[in-house]
Amino acid sequence: MRLSTVVLALSCLVTGYALVGTRVSALEDVSPARRFPNGIGIGDRVNLWFSSDPKMVTCTIARLDAGWVRCEAKQDPFNKPPEVWYDLAHVVSIEKLERQR
Repeated sequence: MRLSTVVLALSCLVTGYALVGTRVSALEDVSPARRFPNGIGIGDRVNLWFSSDPKMVTCTIARLDAGWVRCEAKQDPFNKPPEVWYDLAHVVSIEKLERQR
Protein backbone atom coordinates (compact mmCIF):
# COMPACT_ATOMS: atom_id res chain seq x y z
CA MET A 1 0.00 0.00 0.00
CA ARG A 2 1.32 3.39 -0.91
CA LEU A 3 1.72 6.19 1.57
CA SER A 4 -0.71 8.46 -0.35
CA THR A 5 -3.47 5.84 0.01
CA VAL A 6 -2.93 5.68 3.76
CA VAL A 7 -2.93 9.49 4.03
CA LEU A 8 -6.14 9.71 1.99
CA ALA A 9 -7.87 7.07 4.13
CA LEU A 10 -6.82 8.80 7.35
CA SER A 11 -7.93 12.22 6.10
CA CYS A 12 -11.34 10.77 5.18
CA LEU A 13 -11.68 9.27 8.66
CA VAL A 14 -10.70 12.55 10.34
CA THR A 15 -13.11 14.55 8.13
CA GLY A 16 -15.93 12.08 8.81
CA TYR A 17 -15.27 12.25 12.54
CA ALA A 18 -15.31 16.06 12.42
CA LEU A 19 -18.64 16.12 10.56
CA VAL A 20 -20.45 13.60 12.78
CA GLY A 21 -22.02 16.27 14.98
CA THR A 22 -22.94 18.60 12.12
CA ARG A 23 -26.68 18.98 11.58
CA VAL A 24 -28.02 19.21 8.08
CA SER A 25 -31.34 20.86 7.31
CA ALA A 26 -33.17 21.63 4.11
CA LEU A 27 -33.73 25.19 3.02
CA GLU A 28 -37.24 26.53 3.32
CA ASP A 29 -39.05 26.85 0.04
CA VAL A 30 -40.01 30.51 0.01
CA SER A 31 -41.14 30.60 -3.60
CA PRO A 32 -44.82 31.49 -3.81
CA ALA A 33 -46.73 28.54 -5.23
CA ARG A 34 -49.82 29.45 -7.21
CA ARG A 35 -52.97 28.16 -5.61
CA PHE A 36 -56.49 27.84 -6.92
CA PRO A 37 -58.91 30.49 -5.74
CA ASN A 38 -61.28 29.56 -2.92
CA GLY A 39 -64.37 27.74 -4.12
CA ILE A 40 -62.57 25.83 -6.88
CA GLY A 41 -61.62 22.22 -6.20
CA ILE A 42 -61.61 18.67 -7.44
CA GLY A 43 -64.55 17.89 -9.71
CA ASP A 44 -65.08 21.49 -10.85
CA ARG A 45 -65.05 22.40 -14.54
CA VAL A 46 -62.77 25.32 -15.31
CA ASN A 47 -61.25 27.27 -18.17
CA LEU A 48 -57.51 27.73 -17.66
CA TRP A 49 -56.08 30.69 -19.61
CA PHE A 50 -52.34 30.53 -20.30
CA SER A 51 -49.77 33.11 -21.33
CA SER A 52 -48.50 30.75 -24.06
CA ASP A 53 -49.88 27.93 -26.23
CA PRO A 54 -52.32 26.37 -25.62
CA LYS A 55 -54.06 29.65 -24.83
CA MET A 56 -57.06 28.04 -23.11
CA VAL A 57 -57.90 24.60 -21.77
CA THR A 58 -61.33 23.52 -20.53
CA CYS A 59 -61.16 20.66 -18.09
CA THR A 60 -62.61 18.99 -15.02
CA ILE A 61 -60.12 19.04 -12.17
CA ALA A 62 -59.00 15.56 -11.14
CA ARG A 63 -56.16 16.45 -8.78
CA LEU A 64 -54.37 19.47 -7.27
CA ASP A 65 -50.79 19.18 -6.08
CA ALA A 66 -48.35 21.95 -5.04
CA GLY A 67 -49.07 24.44 -7.79
CA TRP A 68 -49.98 21.85 -10.43
CA VAL A 69 -53.39 20.68 -11.65
CA ARG A 70 -54.34 17.45 -13.44
CA CYS A 71 -57.44 17.34 -15.61
CA GLU A 72 -59.67 14.30 -15.94
CA ALA A 73 -58.96 12.28 -19.06
CA LYS A 74 -61.72 11.62 -21.52
CA GLN A 75 -63.16 8.15 -21.04
CA ASP A 76 -62.22 5.93 -23.98
CA PRO A 77 -62.64 2.16 -23.54
CA PHE A 78 -59.98 1.36 -26.16
CA ASN A 79 -57.23 3.88 -25.47
CA LYS A 80 -55.94 5.21 -22.19
CA PRO A 81 -55.01 8.86 -22.72
CA PRO A 82 -51.89 10.15 -20.96
CA GLU A 83 -52.23 12.14 -17.76
CA VAL A 84 -51.71 15.83 -18.41
CA TRP A 85 -50.54 18.14 -15.64
CA TYR A 86 -50.63 21.94 -15.94
CA ASP A 87 -48.34 24.29 -14.03
CA LEU A 88 -50.34 27.05 -12.32
CA ALA A 89 -47.35 29.38 -12.63
CA HIS A 90 -48.22 29.69 -16.35
CA VAL A 91 -51.94 30.23 -15.77
CA VAL A 92 -53.05 33.83 -16.27
CA SER A 93 -56.74 33.44 -15.46
CA ILE A 94 -59.10 30.77 -14.11
CA GLU A 95 -62.81 30.73 -14.90
CA LYS A 96 -65.13 28.34 -13.06
CA LEU A 97 -67.88 26.78 -15.21
CA GLU A 98 -71.09 25.12 -14.12
CA ARG A 99 -70.84 21.40 -13.47
CA GLN A 100 -72.15 19.05 -16.12
CA ARG A 101 -74.94 16.82 -14.94
